[in-house]
Amino acid sequence: MAAVPAASLAGCSGGSSTNVGMVGAGSTQVALGITQISVADRQAMPALSGSTLQGASYTAAHKGHVTVVNMWGAWCSNCRVEAASLAETYDEYRAKGVQFLGIDTQDDNAAALAYVSQFSVHYPSLQDPDETLSLAIGGIVPVDDVPSTLIVDSSGRVAVRALGSITEPELTAELGYVRSGG
Repeated sequence: MAAVPAASLAGCSGGSSTNVGMVGAGSTQVALGITQISVADRQAMPALSGSTLQGASYTAAHKGHVTVVNMWGAWCSNCRVEAASLAETYDEYRAKGVQFLGIDTQDDNAAALAYVSQFSVHYPSLQDPDETLSLAIGGIVPVDDVPSTLIVDSSGRVAVRALGSITEPELTAELGYVRSGG
């Protein structure tokens, strides 16, 4: 995997940190930042389905369009830092066919609904209070690394992994990379 430099940010993860810019994932240390994954090394994004924060059934279809998947929690300060960037980028890219999906982890639904209202998040988020969905993508991002963002290419394979907060300029640049066939 070719890494793209990004600022090291302390995540809200529950993992222990032994190095600056590193987040614990069990016994493995994982560097924070953005990683572009070469086409040959991409793995399929697992199917994600469940209940939205509003109680509707939702199944994510990853093929045929680029999808941004963001793991967040209302309790996470870095999630709050990046929320406006994600909402702004969604508003800019939804007309271009890019889909967004949130995975709300370890929250009660009232806190999650207040969060999406406060930050004007208009894309769907799936409830994940017991981390079932987080575990499904645990081979791609550490389960306890929140926030994390994945960009899935139109073939349904993970093209970009961002561990820690992502800014609007970073997300826009990575969407450009994926949408251009990178």
